[in-house]
Amino acid sequence: MPRWSDGRRLEGRVAIVTGANGGLGSAAARALGREGARVALGARANRDIADAAVAEIASGGGEAHVGYLDVLEPDSIGSFVADTVDRYGGVDVLVNTAGRIDPADAVRFDAIDPDAWDRIFAIDVKGSLLMCKAVVPPMRERGAGSIVNFSGSYGNGTSQDNMVNSVAIAFCAAKGAVRAMTAALARDLAPAIRVNAVSPGPIAANWEADWGIPREHMEEAVAMTPLKRLGDPMEIGETVVYLASDGAGYMTGQNLLVDAGWTLMG
Repeated sequence: MPRWSDGRRLEGRVAIVTGANGGLGSAAARALGREGARVALGARANRDIADAAVAEIASGGGEAHVGYLDVLEPDSIGSFVADTVDRYGGVDVLVNTAGRIDPADAVRFDAIDPDAWDRIFAIDVKGSLLMCKAVVPPMRERGAGSIVNFSGSYGNGTSQDNMVNSVAIAFCAAKGAVRAMTAALARDLAPAIRVNAVSPGPIAANWEADWGIPREHMEEAVAMTPLKRLGDPMEIGETVVYLASDGAGYMTGQNLLVDAGWTLMG
């Protein structure tokens, strides 16, 4: 029986979230946990943010844990997925938030480092592919599943030197590959497994430290959005819950732009 919006839309379901020590990954995990999912949070490096998400889920009566996960290492992926199945009995939802954050990817064309290009494609595209390959067998055993990939919205900025306005070629190319993979994978895995993507716009984060984006460039980008503000990570988390839930049961192969109208399409 489908579960509609009753505050426990994911009761009895098991969700894996990659990149769970990031702002968007931890927000997705907390949102899934609040709706009743048992959540396996994958983190490769520091796990303080992921641990805090687990504590929040547990305080609400939910189940969650953090495990080591490197989305580029098949052995790591296999162990993480197998442990999740052992703990909770299966996998119903995969959220691929793991992605590269590096100032080397926020540069103009002439400054692109081919090695950095390979790295963002490896983490964002191949990492998502490997995770999908690992979860599809247990999803098929359950008879259904939902995969949520993370793409990205490309801004309409007029300043070529403002990378947050998305003229960062490596980032756009990798996220575009995720969009294309999402659409193709949705066709391949239908009808049992749905595959969609979310494309966040400028979300509140430490842009200057993580990407080398100066404050004035952030302000310029925000001024170009109709809603005139940065997004809250939990707004992305709530979008993930929707895509994972039965409320989006008639949706597959889609990319939801959650970007304050930054990339309006008509």
